[in-house]
Amino acid sequence: MSTCSSFFSSNCQRFRLLSSWKQAIRSYNVQLGKTAFLRCSDLVVPSSRSGHQLDLSPISSCSSSSYRPPLSHFSRGSLLVSKQKSRLSDRLLFYRQFGTSTTASDDDVPVSIEEAKSLTTQALKKIGWDDEDAALQAEIMVAAELCGNNQGLVKMYNPQLMAPAPNAGKPVVERDTPSSAVINGNQAPGMLAAVTAADLVVEKVNTNNKVNIAIVSAYNTSTSSGQLAFYVERMARKGLIGIALCNSPEFVAAAPGGRPVFGTNPLAVGIPQGEDVAPFTFDMATSAIALFGVLSAKAKGEALPKDVAFGKDGKPTTDAAEALDGGAIATFGGHKGAGLSLVVELLAGALSGGAVLGQVESKKAAKSWGHTFIAIRPEALTDNYESKVASVIKAVKASGDDIRIPGERSARTASERQEARVMPIPIKIWESIQKTAKEGLPKPPA
Repeated sequence: MSTCSSFFSSNCQRFRLLSSWKQAIRSYNVQLGKTAFLRCSDLVVPSSRSGHQLDLSPISSCSSSSYRPPLSHFSRGSLLVSKQKSRLSDRLLFYRQFGTSTTASDDDVPVSIEEAKSLTTQALKKIGWDDEDAALQAEIMVAAELCGNNQGLVKMYNPQLMAPAPNAGKPVVERDTPSSAVINGNQAPGMLAAVTAADLVVEKVNTNNKVNIAIVSAYNTSTSSGQLAFYVERMARKGLIGIALCNSPEFVAAAPGGRPVFGTNPLAVGIPQGEDVAPFTFDMATSAIALFGVLSAKAKGEALPKDVAFGKDGKPTTDAAEALDGGAIATFGGHKGAGLSLVVELLAGALSGGAVLGQVESKKAAKSWGHTFIAIRPEALTDNYESKVASVIKAVKASGDDIRIPGERSARTASERQEARVMPIPIKIWESIQKTAKEGLPKPPA
């Protein structure tokens, strides 16, 4: 292990952070190995990013595993300054970008994973959640952000929407049997209702040898449960096959020219692959694009891909605002996607106890969206299931060049960010989290 003093050679005394951390790293041309990064916890780093000196003298304890070509030979590199509330000084991390997953863009700020989780928890507590509910929601959102999913910390951009609903309560269990149950969400966030149902369905199988398959649904919640893969992966890590379905308000048309009737109606599956291997997960919306994708395009002023949305005239549009204002999102794959979306509506909406299409003015107004979770003990049906899963996945990957298994890219992104212990977060979202953690919700004008 090489020391940081030799790593920086004669220039290890100090350097000037010019106009941004990106300029600093480019001007310094730091050399890092393929997966090496430096963690320096006792630097004296000023709070401002520009026009100040960084004292690099006390960093002899930092190390890098190897020397490789200069950072300029790589696609990008980042000098990360991540403020730690528990220290008088800031933490400085150097790391090389792994693909495109760990380095922030011009609109992102690099943040340590632990800080993202702790500060988000603090922000949620500040707006009214208790310790348990705040920590659970922060865990779910950070997990999505970690793998690059668009349903992560974006929820904190408008913290008013994350505040507890008036008269909201804790999710409670109804219709309880040894192999089934219903969760009344009591207008708690979708994330809390979903994780309660997912954990309960696992408990029913793993604590009762006579139960090999269980089903738990949830209803009476009216906010997004976020990345559905989070819940089935959580189930699969307990050794069970996890299946999740979720319905939502009317945003998706069954066919071109039709009015919206479905939600984006995602479904997800988690398959265990053993203790030392991350579960296989497959998570998809039955719509041609996720609602958050449309909302993001509108916010950024970007065009939608072709054939994923319709305007109010029923014709295809690439204008996100038009799709949201009287238009509709398309199902994926034409009638096949519409069929799958209908299946989710029947199993996660009608079966769960949630609002039923055709029986309410709208699912959005009814504020009762549904989830259904199914857990299966694979040993009840076959032996050596995990090795069989590994065999199938290996054969699929070997069937052609550059074959990528669903969920593989997300898993790789999460793994690389966990290795670096940092992840990029959009600046505006991170600023909202910081402000909320400090001040709570904005006060209404007098």
